Amino acid sequence: MNRCAIAIPARMASTRFPGKMLADLCGKPVIQHVIERMKRVRYCKDVYVATDSEEILALAKALSVEALLTSPQCCSGSERIASVVSRIRGDWIFNVQGDEPFVDPVLVENLLDQTNRIEASILTPIFRIQSQEDLFNPNVVKVVLDNKKNALYFSRNPIPFVRGYAASDWLNKCVFWGHIGIYGYRRDLLSHYAQIESSELEIAESLEQLRFLSSQYRIATYETNYRPVAIDTKEDLVFARTLIQSGHINAC
Repeated sequence: MNRCAIAIPARMASTRFPGKMLADLCGKPVIQHVIERMKRVRYCKDVYVATDSEEILALAKALSVEALLTSPQCCSGSERIASVVSRIRGDWIFNVQGDEPFVDPVLVENLLDQTNRIEASILTPIFRIQSQEDLFNPNVVKVVLDNKKNALYFSRNPIPFVRGYAASDWLNKCVFWGHIGIYGYRRDLLSHYAQIESSELEIAESLEQLRFLSSQYRIATYETNYRPVAIDTKEDLVFARTLIQSGHINAC
């Protein structure tokens, strides 16, 4: 198996919820839930936190993971990881968001296993969209695939457009895929991240993965039933607490 590393990017200055990484989630900071889950991933002993915060840095070290201090100017998690890639060990490096406290270790294990089977430079999970709410929610990113399940395009709009049918019937006429924001990168891609130009499509959709498609990097996908619960707002934090307290999700 390829040597794989997990890197958890974390910044304090979130626009919608500043300091969310250290917000209390049933007795632990949000990012601690992520760290502890990623330490349970089999086949991967290299777990890092890449952050612009001394507080998060100290927490990561206390939890016995390698902590890397980055510039606060990084515009995305991938850029943050790329800025310290020379200090990360691994042929493949997985970007796992620090604000998804219930991220499934088994999903990450399955992704690690896929790195031996693909030729693409990037690997990311997808799920089949089953509801109208998800299909028309711009916060649920959609992706269209080629015949080998490589990504052709990502959008916040429903894609493809199903001509000749009412939008309420689209799910019965076509398979739609949603995207989960976990990325596995080949090391050499992250090593050259600064040379990969941003694109008009990336800026228009506000989706960093379009930068790579525009530069002709292949993105392979992996189907899963997992659905993330991200902490983007204080309301999301309350909902996450409810999931733990009700027993719907087990805390680490």
